[in-house]
Amino acid sequence: MRRIVEYLHAYLLTYGYPVLFLGVMLENAGIPVPGETAVLFAGFLASVASDHVFNIWVVIAVTVLAAILGDNIGYWLGREFARPRLQTGKGFLFLTPRTLQVAEGYFQKYGVWTIFFARFITGIRVIGALAAGTAGMHWPRFFLANASGALLWATTISLLGYFFGENWERLEKWLGRGGLIALTIVLLIGIPYLWRRIRFSGNKRASAATDSHATGPANPPTASPPSAKR
Repeated sequence: MRRIVEYLHAYLLTYGYPVLFLGVMLENAGIPVPGETAVLFAGFLASVASDHVFNIWVVIAVTVLAAILGDNIGYWLGREFARPRLQTGKGFLFLTPRTLQVAEGYFQKYGVWTIFFARFITGIRVIGALAAGTAGMHWPRFFLANASGALLWATTISLLGYFFGENWERLEKWLGRGGLIALTIVLLIGIPYLWRRIRFSGNKRASAATDSHATGPANPPTASPPSAKR
């Protein structure tokens, strides 16, 4: 990990803002690269301690644009590739058609807040937009939550790097721990919720099938009267 960080630092110094933009965009599109670490470094490079190699306002603007674009790419991939596959009864990664129904209900209720806070949570930041697109979340709602969350996240992480970047190793460690704690909480709440919803959906289908077999056809055919003998 230290070697990756050293390479990232060197690339930021050599190539500047394009490396920041690419790292953030790829992470938010669903590729697990250290985008948040790039933002921290960029914020530090904009500080007095780094002789203002970067401009902090440009760092924030580039990060916001990259995060929004990356999330929309992830959303589009989920909607155009994963969702049609699941709707035809096929699986996609760890998802099944049944879990798709659960995800649709979840994002309909909690999608805005999930997307808004997703980028602050380790792991969820990478897959949040892909999940929203797969679940069929309406794009205007997604975009509003996505853009608002991107602005808050970009500003927070950039300024943390700007003011506390001299101790970036400790800062990154605490951010990583905070993200893991948040992820653990999400998993402890989310996994039982999904399990109950999947079981409820399965039991509901089984009950409907049993009732259908028990009642038989709605309009059973009536026997025709015997023909009169001549």
